[in-house]
Amino acid sequence: MAELRKVAGYSQHELAAEVGFSQRMVVYYERETDYPPAGIRPELARVLGVTTDHLLGIKPVRSRTKKPQDT
Repeated sequence: MAELRKVAGYSQHELAAEVGFSQRMVVYYERETDYPPAGIRPELARVLGVTTDHLLGIKPVRSRTKKPQDT
């Protein structure tokens, strides 16, 4: 998940705020588990601009530009 977060251009804090949970949870999901829980995968995938297959490692991560900036 850390690689997907970085490719999308988010810090741990930014991703946590965007998805609606704490930075501590982002750290936990990046370090302590292989995959985030099923209940939050769709929202994480939406925010990161990937599919749930990417979150599960079924499809490889491709580079993309940073997250769109608010105008």
